[in-house]
Amino acid sequence: MARRAQIIPPRPDLRRKAVNYSKGFDLKLTPAMVEKLEQVVHKARDNFTADIAARLVAMRAALREAAESETDEKDRGVLSAIYADSLEIKGAGGTIGFDLLTAIGKSLNDFVTGLETLDRRRVDIINLHIDALYVVLADNITGRGGPTEAAVLRAFSALHQKFRDG
Repeated sequence: MARRAQIIPPRPDLRRKAVNYSKGFDLKLTPAMVEKLEQVVHKARDNFTADIAARLVAMRAALREAAESETDEKDRGVLSAIYADSLEIKGAGGTIGFDLLTAIGKSLNDFVTGLETLDRRRVDIINLHIDALYVVLADNITGRGGPTEAAVLRAFSALHQKFRDG
């Protein structure tokens, strides 16, 4: 038979280590402290979204450059940049409550992983991912989204399987 959970108060020495009275927070948050923390989170969220938007602009510009130059070396550089940016978006999305950004960023990251050349079809697929990321940011779609977003993720998975190596 299961026993009831027992709450054990922290030892005084651990409490002193966890709480910095000179510039930290007490263990019991007042409404004013909660409001201050929420402001910090909202400001960080704005910084994250600005960073993601800048990465989307950079990816779009890199794709245009690659289309104009049409060299394998340029393709590898662009794919490397898109890989890095999509990895950052994948990691940041969940941090700020945009789980859909994480899912689409992962899809894009998985698609470009290991690619060395770009053709018109691959560029179109990458652009579709970037468009979807823009929509999530512009419409402020938090969480996993709804049925439409789930269908988009399934479509990206199908695109990945069909056109990744071909």
